[in-house]
Amino acid sequence: MRVSDPEFGEREYLCYRLLAELDEAAPNAISRSKFHKLSCLVARHLDAEFDHDAGLPRYWYVYGEVVDERTLEGEFYIAPSANHWPGRRYLPADDVCDWHFAVPDERKAVVDEAVDWAVERFASSNAEAIGKHFYRKHVPNEFVRTYNRLRERLERVDLDEQSTLGDFGMTDHSTRGFVVDSLERMVDTYPRDDYPEAYELFVEWHDTVELLVDADDPDYAAVEEFLDSFITMLSKVELRFHHRQHIPDERIRAWEDERLDAKETFAAKLTEKRRDLLDGRSGVPPDRPDREGPADSPGDASVSFSRRLDSFD
Repeated sequence: MRVSDPEFGEREYLCYRLLAELDEAAPNAISRSKFHKLSCLVARHLDAEFDHDAGLPRYWYVYGEVVDERTLEGEFYIAPSANHWPGRRYLPADDVCDWHFAVPDERKAVVDEAVDWAVERFASSNAEAIGKHFYRKHVPNEFVRTYNRLRERLERVDLDEQSTLGDFGMTDHSTRGFVVDSLERMVDTYPRDDYPEAYELFVEWHDTVELLVDADDPDYAAVEEFLDSFITMLSKVELRFHHRQHIPDERIRAWEDERLDAKETFAAKLTEKRRDLLDGRSGVPPDRPDREGPADSPGDASVSFSRRLDSFD
């Protein structure tokens, strides 16, 4: 970077000021997740409170909104390896100052005010707490809210005892019930008109998770892993296209190239998982039903679920 010329724009200024103030105020190192969540919150606060668009490139991916770092001019910050976790910590670059940003003073002042709001409120918060705030205020739709709640519950399951950790005191039965209720809520809230390309894979995924949960001793670790793999596919196929701001055309074209591969990879994973589960069920004695209720076979369950989904076209 030439020190004689301003090199960066307003979107970079937002991130730089946030990192600089967090570095001064926060007691702990700044993780990638915290940097992304707070940058997006600042951008949203600017829009809501000041009708001010700083042009921050961002999109929804998996369980939250993220900054598209590839679109930023990245030399205003550094991201060395963290000392206390497997990831990176984010810091403002030492050789950059406010002068290096080609942004009018009046626009800098508005960004500064929004950054001050975020730092005052969240400097001491971890990424999980910031994420909870984000979901209360800015979740894209009820379907995304539902799968996030399911993921939070699964993260609290003791995978050895098959009971819920923390202050909940939940039993295995209540955990199973929560998972089943969440699956049905996902059926009811899936935005089929908005996310059509992933719909059929969602149907197959749901049926497969039902097989996992219907086991005598549900493997919640497998359910959690399978949820993550589905949401990752959904992000690549649908979410980041529908919930994005200021993403350049070349990035979107790259996403388009990844879309089909993401669907095919997940479809293969689904096929393999279903085959394993159904092979395991083939050894169930004939006098022992493999599930409760009227759906006496995985095939019946699949038909029943597909009909329920078709009912809300």
